[in-house]
Amino acid sequence: MGNDNHAMKKSILIFIPIGLLAVAILFIFDTRLWLSARDFIPHDYYFIAKLITNWGLSLFYAMFLALFGYSLIWKNSRLTRLCLAYLKAQLIVSFAAVRFLKIVLGRARPGHGAAFTFFSLNSDYNSFPSGHAADAWVSGVFLYYLLGQSKYTHYRFLPLIYAFLIAVSRVFVSAHYPSDVAAGMLIGILGAWFFVSRLSDDPH
Repeated sequence: MGNDNHAMKKSILIFIPIGLLAVAILFIFDTRLWLSARDFIPHDYYFIAKLITNWGLSLFYAMFLALFGYSLIWKNSRLTRLCLAYLKAQLIVSFAAVRFLKIVLGRARPGHGAAFTFFSLNSDYNSFPSGHAADAWVSGVFLYYLLGQSKYTHYRFLPLIYAFLIAVSRVFVSAHYPSDVAAGMLIGILGAWFFVSRLSDDPH
């Protein structure tokens, strides 16, 4: 487990600058990419993007609620610790940290310009970073870790694919620019890794 954690930390150190570079590059082309994404999905299939963006996170929540209930019924302390760590990650990372950045930076959402109105409480100017993307990737990384420790390890990438679909749906429905989503994904991944790595270090 120690070698796994060392490899994970090394991967994260490489991932951080790459992620930040991706956010910076996307920021330059944000408006052009958003306009392309907006027109990418045919009108008859637009409801799919709306469905994913509005209800996609509910599936993640239901899964973790079921896992938490299972862990309590069967007194699985390891699974209980994972579910509690997930809850802390969501509250601290996806809610508190992301909300703080949204308000402080005050970036306008698509259709409202691309300027920054610092310290804005107006939701139309709380675009950066994407809370849905952060939330989805916290959930995805936790499930990736859980499946990787189980007999279903071959399916561990499915939660990440689903998290990606939720994240990009925010661009398709014009709720966020691509860099907002990329930043949310980066925050979600790093936040989840922070808590997951501590689960890995726990010998119990």
